[in-house]
Amino acid sequence: MKRLSYKPSSVIFQEGEKSSEVYRILRGRVEISIEGNQKSVVLAQLGEGDIFGEMAMVDERPRSATARASTSVECEVMSPEDFQHAIIENPRSLIPYLASFFERLRTLNDRLQLEARLRMADPTSTKTQSTPAPPRANHHPERSRFTAHMESIHIEPPAGTSTAIITPMTPLCASKIGSDGSPVEIHKFPFRIGRLSEHAESGAGLFSANDFPLHDGEPYQISRSHCSIEREGDAFFVRDRGSKLGTIVNGNPIGIHQSTLTCDLREGVNTLILGSVRSPYKFQIELA
Repeated sequence: MKRLSYKPSSVIFQEGEKSSEVYRILRGRVEISIEGNQKSVVLAQLGEGDIFGEMAMVDERPRSATARASTSVECEVMSPEDFQHAIIENPRSLIPYLASFFERLRTLNDRLQLEARLRMADPTSTKTQSTPAPPRANHHPERSRFTAHMESIHIEPPAGTSTAIITPMTPLCASKIGSDGSPVEIHKFPFRIGRLSEHAESGAGLFSANDFPLHDGEPYQISRSHCSIEREGDAFFVRDRGSKLGTIVNGNPIGIHQSTLTCDLREGVNTLILGSVRSPYKFQIELA
């Protein structure tokens, strides 16, 4: 594998470009965007340790988005040949890459399960979007279609929002986050939340990779891959990542057992509960 450096604002790869390398950020920040009708739409803001560009290695299609360096960036770059070589010579080095692949697979599987369940509940429906979502929940459960429906989103995004602040709402919750319980400022999206892995000390887990790992014990409220705070364009939202007990955002339950996997974050203060309504894992999310 090789390492490449990029200056701020440099294009790492362009939407529509044909290439098959996958990138892991060693230093700096990278913005992922696509071209909308009138402007570029930001899909993700990535930081150290994040993987991007992996699907081009899998499906050999042109790049579906543009990757641009937000700061000075150094990346580890893996080609398909590097991947095959690592399987034989250094399989442990593939753990973060495989974790990223599994996250993609989990997200796709959750979407397919939700769509199939909603269609079974309403056989006359041909689109997931035709099933009404809970009040204030996201109008588009299939978030990958976001840019095609930007005009139909009715929740006004906060002007100039670039970060989010997550704060524990209970002393018990604060005592379990593995730090002093102070607010955490989020600059990267998606920001993945999940149960602390017993293998966390050895690096990224194979089946879960979290930016905000939380201590929990049986009976668990938090799943290994529970939810994420994400951004698409000017909209910020929470996505349930297939958790067992689900996620509650501003009183709206989301998850594979509900009618939507996502819920938009509104301007000002939002509430986030991991697990059931009785869960001690309650947070406040403020967009800033």
